[in-house]
Amino acid sequence: MNPTDRGMLFGLGVLLLDFLAWRFLKLSQEWARFGIRLTLFLLLSYVLWTAQISPFHVAPWADQPIRHLLAQGLEILWWLQAAQISATILGRIVLPSELHRERLFQDILRAIVFVTAAVAAVGYVLELPLGGLLATSGAMAIIVGLAVQSTLSDVFSGVVLNATQPFQVGDTVTIADIQGRVIDRTWRATTLLNNRGNFVQVPNSAAAKANIVNLSRPPQIHGVTVLIHISPTIRPSVVISALEDAVRSTTEVLVNPKPVITATGIHRKFIEYEILAYVASADKKVATQNEIIDQAHRHLNAHGICLGQEQQGGEFAGEPERLLRHIDMFKSLSAEQIAQLAGAAIRRTFSAGEMIYDVSPDCPDDQRALFIVASGVAVLLAPRDGRDIELRRLAPGDAVGRSSILTGVSAGIRLRALSSASIVRLNKNAITPLLQEFPELAKTMLNDLLEFQSREAEILREITDHETAKEGVFQKLLEGLRRLHGVAHK
Repeated sequence: MNPTDRGMLFGLGVLLLDFLAWRFLKLSQEWARFGIRLTLFLLLSYVLWTAQISPFHVAPWADQPIRHLLAQGLEILWWLQAAQISATILGRIVLPSELHRERLFQDILRAIVFVTAAVAAVGYVLELPLGGLLATSGAMAIIVGLAVQSTLSDVFSGVVLNATQPFQVGDTVTIADIQGRVIDRTWRATTLLNNRGNFVQVPNSAAAKANIVNLSRPPQIHGVTVLIHISPTIRPSVVISALEDAVRSTTEVLVNPKPVITATGIHRKFIEYEILAYVASADKKVATQNEIIDQAHRHLNAHGICLGQEQQGGEFAGEPERLLRHIDMFKSLSAEQIAQLAGAAIRRTFSAGEMIYDVSPDCPDDQRALFIVASGVAVLLAPRDGRDIELRRLAPGDAVGRSSILTGVSAGIRLRALSSASIVRLNKNAITPLLQEFPELAKTMLNDLLEFQSREAEILREITDHETAKEGVFQKLLEGLRRLHGVAHK
């Protein structure tokens, strides 16, 4: 066997190895696969040149048909391999890094490279006249274009979408009335993963004509919209004030951009209000929207606006009994006992920024009190290293000082009005007669207090010894209650 025939056989063997590597070698690193295929391509080039077979010249064995066709086949396959390697390298060099996951631009680049390689193979290997070939291919392109007109519309729309970049793979978008996360972009369509876990393919031509809302950009600002219908008998300024308090009570809402409350329209049966707020992450949108709705319900009630009722009577406004009923440790009290406490309640109004509650652990017993937010927003603070750290925000019905008024155990926390706030204060002396008259209430109220403390201990820091058994904590608080209120031992 002469060197030329041996070189052809080696070349076929290299091509077989390259096919096996492409078909069966599943490496996690893309560059590892590319390195193997590049090595095989260089080996193929070396074999062909040593066998005196040049892809830039026609095979010289026209009088030996089998050898001639085999040599031409190897030369054409060399051009295709060169196109494959070149497309991969150019894809990394020419395309920006953000487009590496976009299949459309990669496919366009590969198509250009492979067409160029095919034309070169026809010219160098087959020595066919390129002028006639290009004229024939142009006529065929017109015929094929008419046959696949809708597909071409999707293709060119996809090129426009990739050039303008209204979204990228991984973004959450709304295209017309379809919302989802962009999973893939091809020549024909954009694939979305909707909130039901289904893949939705949107043709590129339809996406190019539709309104596109990119919910992932800007990356740290995401809008949350809530629409509320309120009876037209309520003055809009009162409703807007309540909704502003509701937004202030929602901790995940960004201060900048500033939330906007708008009365969008007035109708015979209702006035429509829109709350537009912003959060820092798309993952927080649903939870924040739910919290805004919950806070809106509470603040509207606190302003005397009961949703779905023509007669407006606030849940908290002017009704201390209902306000006290929302405090966990009072839920076991009878209506008469609640009324007795409500009669001793003191109501005060605080301006935004004014300090409402500032109790240290060594607070005198006669100054201990329970502070309940009746309307507005207050912020709970903990002094740390010379500055106040925000723990949480209090809305109507929230209270601070449970442990202090009941057991004399308090933490160093502060309560400051975030907006104009109405506060109901219940002093220690108001609860002492009730506990002395009904001693059995003490344990019930302490159990309710412990249940609340177990949920809020990490935030309020009012119970700091987490290693102590619940019974031990109960006995400690019970001793404090007996000392503070003079309840007889049983």
